[in-house]
Order: sequence, then structure tokens, then C-alpha cells
Amino acid sequence: MSPTTLLTLLSLVTPTAATYRLLDLYNSTNFFSSFTFFTSPDPTHGFVTYLSATEASARALAGYSQDGIYLGVDYTNVTNSTTGGRASVRVTSQKSYTRGLLLADITHMPTTLEAYSGCGLWPAYWTFGPDWPNSGEIDILEGVNSADTNSVTLHTSKGCTISNSGSLSGTTLVRADCTGSEGCSQQISLDGTYGRGFNDAGGGVYAVEWTEEFIKVWFFPRDHDLTPSLTGNPPEEAPDPEEFGTPLAAFVTDTSSSANCSIESHFKEHQIVFDTTFCGDWAGEAWGDDEACSGLAEKCEDFVGEVPEAFEEAYWIVMSVSVWEKEE
Repeated sequence: MSPTTLLTLLSLVTPTAATYRLLDLYNSTNFFSSFTFFTSPDPTHGFVTYLSATEASARALAGYSQDGIYLGVDYTNVTNSTTGGRASVRVTSQKSYTRGLLLADITHMPTTLEAYSGCGLWPAYWTFGPDWPNSGEIDILEGVNSADTNSVTLHTSKGCTISNSGSLSGTTLVRADCTGSEGCSQQISLDGTYGRGFNDAGGGVYAVEWTEEFIKVWFFPRDHDLTPSLTGNPPEEAPDPEEFGTPLAAFVTDTSSSANCSIESHFKEHQIVFDTTFCGDWAGEAWGDDEACSGLAEKCEDFVGEVPEAFEEAYWIVMSVSVWEKEE
């Protein structure tokens, strides 16, 4: 066989990098016409009242700031269980997506004033499908109370166990089974990925690539070499995940081990969500085990209700969210 023939055969079997094209771009020109305000009781039992678009706008909890989309919480009024919890917003994209590349340029995420260590907060940027958990959920940026690094988690129905092979060194696979409310979680050790450290550095870009074989999450801080190419409205060139380097968290299957999950059947038709809740099934349950928080009040709800000024910095500023699809 000649070298030319061998090279030709290799080119036929070597997989090529995915090429993406822009499908949807959400920014200050269309965000509030493309996302719906959630006003039902919090499914995670948070100490929160989610406001409608009209109420949130009237109370200056949703609007524009620093050329981005502002999503805030009430930080002036004392509240209690009778009044339903602290006012906040939760918004959900009207469109849903299956697979692709998702980029979110975020300059500020919810935290408390520094003296209160993030206590009581449970902010999240995430996606989810219908008939939860059967169509899956991807928690991209999430944490509670005094956490200072991100937790990335998948949730779905039974029969999905993953490996974190290929994740950034230092990322810990907390649980491999993605079933239900606990899900399969990876704890990030990299500073600046969450909370005050994230905000102090000007935030950055979270990227998610979702294929039939894996779900991978990257974070590019504001000063990363790639960040300028990912933050245009839209970016001048299509992003190339092959250039992203090692992901913060990789959720992959390995048929030679117990890590075996059909991404295609367990994750589909996801809407995009930003929300800020308080206490509830995670932050509230973890309150007593968090020394920084349990010293502030006996119960999470007591602190959140009685110290509104703690939450002056509990807001999102989102510059853009873009959704990219593979070119055929």
C-alpha cells in the first residue's frame, strides 16, 4: 500500500471536529421577550416568592444594567413565611434545545455582602427538559451558602451512570449515578468559578457542549485568551470546542466499566433557566453544617427573612446567551 493510499484511508476513518453555526442569540435586545417569568411555588421548597415580569419590573428586580440583563432580588424588606419568602425572579427560555453548544457571558452572579459569606443563597444557571427528571437537567453554575467554587450536576431518570474521565485535575466526582434529585455531581476546585471570586474577576463565559456521547462544561474567566472570541454579540467566528482545552467537568460514558448512560435518551428538549432562590432543599438543609452560616441564625429562613440588606449583591448580570448547532 502506498503512503498516499494509507493517508486517504486514514482521512476516511479519522473523526473531524464538530463545526457549529449560530442558532439563537439572547442579549439585551431580546432577552425579556424570549424568556418567561416563572411564578409558581418553588419546586425546591425555597423561601422565595417568584415575581411576574410586570411585578419584577415595577420593583426594579428585572431590567438592564451595565449593558447586560439584570435579574435581582428584594434586599430592602423584612419578610417571613406568612408573606411567602423573599422576592426574586426565575426566568426560562421559551425555546428548548437538544444537543449543541451553549455559551453564557455572565459578569455578575448572586452573592451576599461579604460579611454574610453567601449564606441563605442558592443561585443557579441550568437547563432542563419536560417530565422531570426523565428528560434530564444540567446544572451549569450552582452552589449554596458559603461555597466558593462551582458544583456541576446532571439529573435524570434511572439507568444513567457516568464517568468524569477527562475532567480538569482537581475536579471531584461526588456521585456517578445521575438518578433523581441527588444526581451525578462534580465539585470544582478551581478558584473564581463561583460567587464572590467570580464577581471580583469580572465573571466570564461558561460553555457547555452536549453531544450524543458526552456533556462537557468549561469556564473561561474574563482574562482568558479565548474569552474575547466568545463574548461578541455574536462572536465574529463560530466557537471551536477543539480549542477549549480540558473541561472543568466532563460527563462521559465508558461501556467497559459501570459508567454507562445513553445521553441521547436521558437528555432532550432543554429550556435555559436563571434563578435565585433561598434556603430550600439544598441551602436550607445544609445550613446547620455550614459554620459560617449557622452562626448567623438558627434557621436559614430566619436569616433570609430578617436581614434583607445582606442580599444587596444577590443579582445576575448576563451579557448574552448563545446557542449553537452542529452543521450537517
